[in-house]
Amino acid sequence: MENENRIVELLAESLIKFDSLIEGHNALIEGQKALIEGQKNTNQRLDRVEREIVKLNLHTTENTRAIFKLATEVENIAHLHERVTKLEKEVYK
Repeated sequence: MENENRIVELLAESLIKFDSLIEGHNALIEGQKALIEGQKNTNQRLDRVEREIVKLNLHTTENTRAIFKLATEVENIAHLHERVTKLEKEVYK
């Protein structure tokens, strides 16, 4: 009888320890779920940042082309005086 009581005690202690082990395992799983959710949020934010970088690169390219076009126009205007002077020399010879 005493052995049976001891066996029951040992089984009860084992179940209590097993329950605490399961609780710890469940806490770890919840922590991992939170980390995964955080990673999903980070990935979504990274995707948005990448799309914005692509848009900014396109704007930068458009602005660069516009600057080169403007520089060409400025150069043409800068040489206008020389062309007019040359033309005046030819006309008023």
